[in-house]
Amino acid sequence: MGKWFVVIGLTVNIATAQAQAPGPGRTQAPRGPSIRDTVRFIVQPAPTVNVEAPSQLPTLLIGVATLLLFGAQVWIMVRQTGILGRQTGLAAQQAEWRRDEAIGTFYRIAFGLADAFHMADALPSTPIPANYEPHPRVMLREAARLFAPLGNHIIYAATEIAARVDQYFLAVAAYNEHPRGRDGAERLIYVQELREQVGRNLDRANALLPDALRWDYGDGREYNFQVLCSMAPALLEALRIEASTAS
Repeated sequence: MGKWFVVIGLTVNIATAQAQAPGPGRTQAPRGPSIRDTVRFIVQPAPTVNVEAPSQLPTLLIGVATLLLFGAQVWIMVRQTGILGRQTGLAAQQAEWRRDEAIGTFYRIAFGLADAFHMADALPSTPIPANYEPHPRVMLREAARLFAPLGNHIIYAATEIAARVDQYFLAVAAYNEHPRGRDGAERLIYVQELREQVGRNLDRANALLPDALRWDYGDGREYNFQVLCSMAPALLEALRIEASTAS
């Protein structure tokens, strides 16, 4: 029985040795005390980053430039407003000058016609030494341009005057061709009637002018162009009598 114990012991030892032997491709670590390597991690503090505040100079420069631009724009606007105001005032002044010039032209034409009509102060059978193209007649052909600053109503009145003046000179030409006899006297009466009609047309146009701009004699009396343009009443009456008794 002791033999069996020996055999069993040997078998256990062999099995234990085989179990502890390294396998193929394996190296058995040496036995001994287990040594653990200690790795020390040295923690260094994070580097400090100093961030500088952004410069305010560009912003300041932009602000200054904006203010300068705004100031320049305001100055330009003020200057343009002043120029526009002066231009408006100048335009108004020029319009006033043109209006006054047109009024003066009207009165110059009116008095010029009155002087031209006095050439017709003639007795029957006496030719009229008429100037068929007096300056007032020539000017009336441009009535629309001359009297435009006074408005359409004055232009229409002046155009009517121009038509009456043309009729007058046509009547004078007809009379001068045949001044004698009863027919000549009747033609002369017609000439006198036309010059009176022109005077009435001048009075109508004069009444269309503003009261403050209307010319007068200085004592408040207005011009009476019908009287200024007409033949003297005594001469006209004598003419009619002679025409009625002419053979």
